[in-house]
Amino acid sequence: DDLLEYLDTADKVVRKLNTMSIPQYIIQAFSLAWQAQKNAVKAKKSERRKYFVNKEKEQLEMIRMILGNDFEAAKTTVFFELDKIIQSSAIIENINSIVRAFLNTSRNRINQEILNLIMFYHNHRRYKAGKRKGKTPMELLTGAKQEKDWLEMLLDIEKEQKILSLAA
Repeated sequence: DDLLEYLDTADKVVRKLNTMSIPQYIIQAFSLAWQAQKNAVKAKKSERRKYFVNKEKEQLEMIRMILGNDFEAAKTTVFFELDKIIQSSAIIENINSIVRAFLNTSRNRINQEILNLIMFYHNHRRYKAGKRKGKTPMELLTGAKQEKDWLEMLLDIEKEQKILSLAA
């Protein structure tokens, strides 16, 4: 059920957008620009990235000509709502790409300790690109700033465990 939860979220977002005073065709145009923006961020090849950046720019310029002074407010509103839609397949692909590197080097022999390490890395690493750049998943979840790099944090945990084992 959770895997397709984003469809329910998307449905709620569309219903909410349709109750606003923004015309349907403008919402659709913003949605196309928003999707082009997402595709540009995900694109691995620079040609493809440029294509989607241009597609988004063209779409937004067209909307700007129609809305004039109301453009920025409408764009902010629509993009804010659309950003609530998180496709679970993207999350799974992200996790798979992280785990795959470890599986390839460990010849598919992976234990709970390695899975815990992967989980720690995934939750405490900083995003290098996109709208979450410079933040960690834990910062986004908790709102608390992470002061140290994930590796420093891991080494601190290791030190604490050694001290505790010596004290026992």
